[in-house]
Amino acid sequence: MANILIVDDQPEVCDVLRRLFKVSGWSADCITDPKSVYDTVRQRRPDVVMLDIMMPELDGFGILGAIRNDPEVRTIPVVMYSALDDEKTVDRALGAGADDYIVKGTPFRQIKERVGLYVNQQH
Repeated sequence: MANILIVDDQPEVCDVLRRLFKVSGWSADCITDPKSVYDTVRQRRPDVVMLDIMMPELDGFGILGAIRNDPEVRTIPVVMYSALDDEKTVDRALGAGADDYIVKGTPFRQIKERVGLYVNQQH
């Protein structure tokens, strides 16, 4: 079973995504404290990380950089998931090593399809 790690400082966003992924047959865990994400990724080795950008104290770009700079976890797919939908932010995320970028509010069917691409690569 695929394991997705959702990282968002808004618990309600985490809960909705977790429930939707579980209905789809995937295991999904949420982290709302951005400072603990990197350690969790190293310990759990999720199949995909869905990573919000705008979080307090440590933003998604900092977390993405830490993941991409670690040889043990750098190949884990990271999908940035943010309310920011401007071209500059999307380009920055992809340039920093994100595998994909999904704007919050995208219909879940499309989110599932896009995340599923990376789940299928791991299994």
